[in-house]
Amino acid sequence: MGEINQMKIFKFLIVIPVITLIIIFQTSLQNRYLMATDIRDGETIFRNVCAGCHVRGGLVVLKGSKSLKLSDLEKRGIADLNSITKIANDGIGFMKGYKNKLKDGEDKVLAQWIIQNAERGWE
Repeated sequence: MGEINQMKIFKFLIVIPVITLIIIFQTSLQNRYLMATDIRDGETIFRNVCAGCHVRGGLVVLKGSKSLKLSDLEKRGIADLNSITKIANDGIGFMKGYKNKLKDGEDKVLAQWIIQNAERGWE
C-alpha cells in the first residue's frame, strides 16, 4: 500500500507538471509560428495594396503622380525606411494611407521591399 501511495505522489508531483509544461511549450511554439506567418511578405503586400496605382516597377497609373523609382524617392527626400513606412500608413498627396489594411509590422516589411526594388531599378 505504501508503494502505491508513493507512485501516486510521484505522478502528481513530477509527471503531471512535466506533461503540463510540454503542452504549454508546444502551444507557445505553435502560436509563434502562426504569428510569424500572419505577416505577408513585401511583394504580396505590394501586389494587394499598392500595385493598383504603382504598376510596372513603381510607375504610376495617374498622370502627375509620383513614381517609386529611386531617383524620384531621393529627389523628394523619402528614400528611407521611416519615410516610406509613414507614407504607407498615413499617405501623401493624393495617395491615401493604408494603416487599416496593413497588419502590425507589414508597413516596415513593405517599405523595405519598396526600397530594395527601387535600388535594383525595379527589375
